[in-house]
Amino acid sequence: MTPLLTATYAAVIAILYIAMSAYVITMRAKTSVPLGDGGNPAMLLAMRRHGNMAEYAPFALLVMGLAEMNGLGAMWLHIAGAALIGGRLLHPLGLHSGSGSDAPRIAGTLATMFSILIPTIFILISALA
Repeated sequence: MTPLLTATYAAVIAILYIAMSAYVITMRAKTSVPLGDGGNPAMLLAMRRHGNMAEYAPFALLVMGLAEMNGLGAMWLHIAGAALIGGRLLHPLGLHSGSGSDAPRIAGTLATMFSILIPTIFILISALA
């Protein structure tokens, strides 16, 4: 079985990732920082927004794809996928220099964790059944 629903969500996440990459590149040009953050808070912020996407989205998509190939229903995949996209949109909006508890950041983190948890629970239940 081809994980077509997960592939669809992966395509949307890839577009978001490319947009975040372009923003980091733009920030590098604006700040004249070719590598690392150069001690520039704006550059560090852009890098962490991008890095957080790179850290969490692939893992969420991996467990979604595995769960889909093992029979997780479309409704649950759509819930997980929507949570992933919503979480990945909210998190960078709430991530600001000097602030660690903005509501969008927290909501984005929770939504992303939820998107990982749904397929993970299905995989574990299926493996133990």
